Amino acid sequence: MFVVMVPLAIVALFVSMTSSYSVEERLRTAKTSCLVALGVVEFFVVFGGKIFEFFGISVGSFCIAGGVLIFLLGLEMLRAQNPDECVTEGELNDSKAPAKKKKDIAITPLGVPLIGGPCVITNAIAQQAKASNWLEFIGGGVAVALVIWVLYLLLAMSSRGAKWLTPIILKLSYRLSGLILAALAVEMFINGIKSEDLGLWPKQSQVSQVAAVNRT
Repeated sequence: MFVVMVPLAIVALFVSMTSSYSVEERLRTAKTSCLVALGVVEFFVVFGGKIFEFFGISVGSFCIAGGVLIFLLGLEMLRAQNPDECVTEGELNDSKAPAKKKKDIAITPLGVPLIGGPCVITNAIAQQAKASNWLEFIGGGVAVALVIWVLYLLLAMSSRGAKWLTPIILKLSYRLSGLILAALAVEMFINGIKSEDLGLWPKQSQVSQVAAVNRT
């Protein structure tokens, strides 16, 4: 699950998207985003399978939808549309407006769908489906909490180290992070299409059978 979360990419995105924040604001944003992601993923750990079954949603379609949303976010970052640039001069003079904007960034896109994204949620649901007893089921929820806690430690360390980065490096990393995010979204989209739930991608056995028929 830690690998699926892509922690290094999230750290780079976090530093880039909070380039104008102080160390305290970065720490507060990291805490909020990790708590939001923890709540969302744990919710799907407990109820995800039933929710997908009730609404008739397949894992593949969920990955495709998440891939599209993340790709749009990466495209905006490539176009250098930093969320902080959306704040007007009047809002900057208002002490409540910036706090609200930073809270929005912490919840989305940092909390969801970057940290608690479709790949993490899908992986959590798949692992919980393999649980044979309540002990393994509870262990899966604890594992999710540990993974997000480790990610928070990484974000906290990057919050203190980012103050040494120059504005040019931050802007460059912001655009490069957008490219990485777009690539991750494409990979998520392809994995969704290849999912056996949708049946859009032929299985390896089917490909082998077609190849054998062609040879004969």
